[in-house]
Amino acid sequence: MTKNGTGSEVTGQSDNRSPLTQDALEPASAVPQLPVSSLLLDPPPLQMTTRANRVTLTRMACIEDLDQVNEMHARCSLDSCYARYNAARQAVTTREWWHLCDRANGTTLITTPVHDRSRVIAVTHLLRTSAPHVRELGILVEDSWQGQGLGTVLTGYMVNLARTYTLDCRAITAMTGRGNQRMLSILRGLNAEVEPTSGPTVDALIRVEE
Repeated sequence: MTKNGTGSEVTGQSDNRSPLTQDALEPASAVPQLPVSSLLLDPPPLQMTTRANRVTLTRMACIEDLDQVNEMHARCSLDSCYARYNAARQAVTTREWWHLCDRANGTTLITTPVHDRSRVIAVTHLLRTSAPHVRELGILVEDSWQGQGLGTVLTGYMVNLARTYTLDCRAITAMTGRGNQRMLSILRGLNAEVEPTSGPTVDALIRVEE
């Protein structure tokens, strides 16, 4: 969410799972041991052209991307960072980035302009949660690249990866600000179930397997 209630292409993360997810889960005792990797195989890079005719490339993240990822965080507004992390933070620690890049924990993608691949403009995660078969979506798009369709494409791409490349995923959760109409529109466009709430954040659920 953003502090002033305006929309941005950002979803955050929450430690408390929404009641929406309950019928999508199974008892932990019924879940077999998961494979080491979260992916069947690495997905191909994704190239897209934004509404402003800016060409981007999205690929799997690696440990060496941390400096560029934190440079992007420093360029983001506090509102965008707050929407992503529910806190006004503007950096990822080395330990956190190692966790995010570990394939056993999920999938992390970075997006760069094609003409400047040293500049990260978006980071997208699809991470395992403590709930069986459920992944959590997180996305941060640099402010100057918001409103160009990038968030829509990256969110849809992650859902497609969950259906075609990701092991053992049956549902995706996402948390965003109640006033983040842009992200809520993206989620509803993917048939997400959005939990009604009067609080500052909203939980959404996208079913990967019907």
